[in-house]
Amino acid sequence: MPPNDNANLILYEHRNKKLPLAILIHHNFFFSLIYAVLVGVSSFKKWRDFNSTDSLNSSLLLPVYWTWVVVEASRLYSGQKGVLLDKVPELTAFFLLSFFPQSFIVLYMGFLQESILVWDRWMNVIMVAALFMEVGLTLRLLRSMSTNKTDSYS
Repeated sequence: MPPNDNANLILYEHRNKKLPLAILIHHNFFFSLIYAVLVGVSSFKKWRDFNSTDSLNSSLLLPVYWTWVVVEASRLYSGQKGVLLDKVPELTAFFLLSFFPQSFIVLYMGFLQESILVWDRWMNVIMVAALFMEVGLTLRLLRSMSTNKTDSYS
């Protein structure tokens, strides 16, 4: 039940917008660990064992994977820090890293490779869904935080 006074109501609404994103980032951390292991092992095996007819595809596979690993670690760290400490710059970095490199990398890893295994496609569908939910929830939280900061100055 929401509180009656205005200051507590604003705080209650802010926490309600913050909680789903915090939960999603928390669960995405564990899913990203599983994703990193499974996709990393399959990417290395594809690079080593499969005869690729496209040399560009085989030369992109491992660098794209390692780029995903580095960006994902920094993305989840900035998202967790931004949500827990109500930091707008960290949430903005989380939003931008979620949209620009990660979404394109995950789409490449799941749908544009030359050889796609069964779990590659399903893992990447889940990862794309999580990314787009995080982008939407982050945008909603940033809008709420900027409105609250603007209202506190006036």
